Order: sequence, then C-alpha cells, then structure tokens
Amino acid sequence: MNSEKKQRIILLDLLRAFAVVMMIQGHTIHSLLDSSYSSSSSLIYQSWIFIRGVTAPIFIFTSGLIFTYLLLQNQLSFKDNPRISKGLIRGITLILIGYLLRYPTVNIFRLSEISKEQWLTFFSVDALHLIGVGLLLIILFAYVADYLKLNLSLLLFPLVLIILITAPFLNSLDWDSSFIPIASYFTYNYGSIFPLFPYLLYLFLGGLLGVFIVNDDSLIKKSFFLVVILGIGVAIIFLTLFLSNNFGINLYYASLLKTGIVLSLFSVVGWSSKKMVSLPNYLQSLARNSLWIYIIHLVLLYGSPTSIGLYQIVGKTQSAEVSIFSAVIMIILMTIISLGIDKLRVRKFKIF
Repeated sequence: MNSEKKQRIILLDLLRAFAVVMMIQGHTIHSLLDSSYSSSSSLIYQSWIFIRGVTAPIFIFTSGLIFTYLLLQNQLSFKDNPRISKGLIRGITLILIGYLLRYPTVNIFRLSEISKEQWLTFFSVDALHLIGVGLLLIILFAYVADYLKLNLSLLLFPLVLIILITAPFLNSLDWDSSFIPIASYFTYNYGSIFPLFPYLLYLFLGGLLGVFIVNDDSLIKKSFFLVVILGIGVAIIFLTLFLSNNFGINLYYASLLKTGIVLSLFSVVGWSSKKMVSLPNYLQSLARNSLWIYIIHLVLLYGSPTSIGLYQIVGKTQSAEVSIFSAVIMIILMTIISLGIDKLRVRKFKIF
C-alpha cells in the first residue's frame, strides 16, 4: 500500500471515530439531562445543542464517503466488483436492524395489541434506515454511471442540489392519506428523525468526495484540495448567514449551514491527519466497529423489544454534571466493547 492510500485511510478512520464519539455523547446527554435544561438560555447548553445538531450530518456524510470510497476502490466494472454484493447486504441489513431496534413487541402473534403510537414509532425512519437506503441508492447510481460510462460524481452532484432544493417542499406536503411506512421516509409528520429529504444530501455529499478521493490517490494529501474544501465550506456558512440576516431566507438555512460545517470539518480533520502515520488502536477500533457501537449504545440507553434502557429508568432527570459524567463513562465503555469485538473477530467470529 502506497503512502497516499495509507494517509487517506487514516483520514477516513479519524472522521468516523470522531463521528462515533460525538454520537455517543449526544445520545447519552440527551437521554439523561433533566428536561428543565431544554429551556435554558445558557451559552454552554445552546452550544451543545448546536453541536448535537451537526453530529448526525457528520456521521451520515462520513458513512457515504467511506462506503463510496470502498465501493470504487478496486476500479472494477460494476458487474465484476465484489463490493456490490457486500454493499447490497450492508444496506439491507442496516434497514432491517433499524426496524428491529424499534419493534414494539417480543410476541409476533399478538400484533393486535400494539397501539397506533407504537406502530408509528416502529415505522419512523432513523439513521440506520436512512443510511441503508442511501447505500442502496449509491449502488444503483453506480450501476447507472457504469452503464452510461459516466463518472459517478456527475450523478451525485446534481442529486445533492435536487435534494437541497426539494426537501422543504416535500416535508411540507400533506402526507395524511399516504401509506405510513413509505411516507415516513419523506416527512417528519409520523415521528421520523431522519427522513430521506434532506438527510440524503449529506450521504451523497460524502459519496461525492469519496469519488474524488478514489480517482486521485494523492488528492487527500494536497494542501490545495483541503483549502478548496475549507473555502467552499466557509463560503456556504457565510452565504447562509448573509441570506438569512439580510433577506430572511430561512427555507434552506439548516441544510446549507450544516453542509458548510461538514465540509469545513472534513478539511480540518484532513489537515490534522496530514502528518499522522497511524491512529491509536482504540480510535481505529471505534471506526471499524461503528455499526456495533451504534446498536449497543442505543440498546443501553433506550432499550429494545426485550429490555429497558437508562432512558426508561432515569431519563430526563439528571443534572448536567451527572449527564456529562455518564457520557464520558459511556464513551469509555463503548471503546472497551469495541476492542473486545476486535478480539472476537480475530478469533474468527464472522458475525463481527
């Protein structure tokens, strides 16, 4: 493996590890912190809320970037690429796990006892559903690009713009007469946290950068490339603030602002990794086991069809100090579990 490729992987692992840590602390503090803090005007609390708001886009962006990079890394045609079947399995698995984590009962023969609210929770779209569908769509677009002899970026870039422009209108449509399991992928109305619009924007944006990285092994080390990405990110942030403050254009405020922040962070992490020759083992482990960490920490916090979590026991009742301390403990615990998963993987437990 050449030095450029090694450097590139360090950046991707560092991005994913950062996203995982941010995700763990965000979920933990949100599930435990007393409800009274939600009305706080504290600068610290409002800063945390802002940071938490960009954690999901960073995680989704990183997922799209890494998946596309791995999908195209071997430079094979679509039909000869062994990562296509792996990607299909990955996407379908994420969707199924997403539904399993929200399944409302352990008894499949007593579905009539499930309330409407429980069904809505089950059908609501979370990060796993979103990423799973997004990965399947990237594979579909990779097929189209291969068939038409196009670079995948020529499909992903227009899709990013289309999603950005259409998301506010799709979210505002009346979905009340629609089939809820499908409508939940397009609206917040039924409790979905991450509908496809606008959150596919970040996944396809990551995929777009993944295409550029694959096409040029040395690109990730070039200062010019990182400066351009940072410039684009900062320009988007200032453009968003300018339009909002001077013209009251808030329709795309959140999506544009988060896009700028995600691109800026990518550049900053890229600069941080330029002189790294390797990552600490625990960071590599968190990056490698991000799916398992996502599942395990959610079950511990929010429970599952067969268990209760911390949220059901002490949710929304803890002080800021206790919540922060709990987040630190959860990050340490997930790191230990991740290292344990690595040991099991070495022993040929293929489930990992």
